[in-house]
Amino acid sequence: VGEFLNGVPYGLGFRVPMLVISPWTRGGWVSSEVFDHTSVLRFLETWTSALGKPAACPNISAWRRKVTGDLTGVFDFAHPVHGAASLPATSVIGYDTCGPLPNPVPTTNALPAQEPGTRPARALPYQPAGYLDHLEFGASGKILAWFTMANQGTPAKSAAHFSIHPNAYRDTTPWQYTVDAGGTASDYFNIGSGYGEGKYDISMVGPNRFLRRFRGDATQAGKSAEVSTRYATEPGTGKTALYFKMANSSASSVKFTITSNHYRGDGPWTYTVSAGGSTEDFFNAVAYQDGWYDFTVTVDSDASWSRRFTGHIETGAASVSG
Repeated sequence: VGEFLNGVPYGLGFRVPMLVISPWTRGGWVSSEVFDHTSVLRFLETWTSALGKPAACPNISAWRRKVTGDLTGVFDFAHPVHGAASLPATSVIGYDTCGPLPNPVPTTNALPAQEPGTRPARALPYQPAGYLDHLEFGASGKILAWFTMANQGTPAKSAAHFSIHPNAYRDTTPWQYTVDAGGTASDYFNIGSGYGEGKYDISMVGPNRFLRRFRGDATQAGKSAEVSTRYATEPGTGKTALYFKMANSSASSVKFTITSNHYRGDGPWTYTVSAGGSTEDFFNAVAYQDGWYDFTVTVDSDASWSRRFTGHIETGAASVSG
């Protein structure tokens, strides 16, 4: 209610940076939790409620309360850092006299370079996951690509918002989904007659750099290959790992190759899956890459077929930025 325009949900719009300056946020921390302009109001709601004088804002929809945080996740109230911060001399930043800071005219419209390195990161209250589950073939050239989205596991305490974007072959308008804590969702895109004739290039996007990208042609040999993912405890370490299940429904064996795009320097890894069979393997991203992963899966039977899996495994504890 209150989040639709002409019957179409319009969502949150673009995110913009926010600086939070307090004794409870010092240390270069970042938070990739989803916030918006109502998060400040909700922080005041939480604060006044803690003081025994609750003041609720009636103009925030239930959906917006579900998918955005109240800013309390950016603070560590148990470990404040007191004292004045060490600031650079004004001469270092190019202005060493009293008066207003200069506002130089830019010489180009080039975007600034992102600051290198990583930063400590606050824990997030969701654990997004997703994959292309299967292809469904119908009459008159109808082909449906079914997607599964999940937000499960101990860290998943808030709803996670997903969007699915057709990159080519059909209308590029994204579809929006909200998956409750502990929940799943599924939906399909028509990739058949009039919608790519079997060709597809579709991305699934979620919070904290979560990305899935699915490419292929449902009229080619790759239609018999699929990969699903899950998060589970790695044997021996007790840490959460990313598991890939590779399935082959064709009448011939297929070789799957998993390649790391970032965060790991080893691989690739290959798996031969017999006709009608499946196999599973895991990657210990939490143990060795601070929870970050970025893999692409391909098959030897179809050069058009690929699946990319990028994201971060949450543990309920602080981590580092990607």
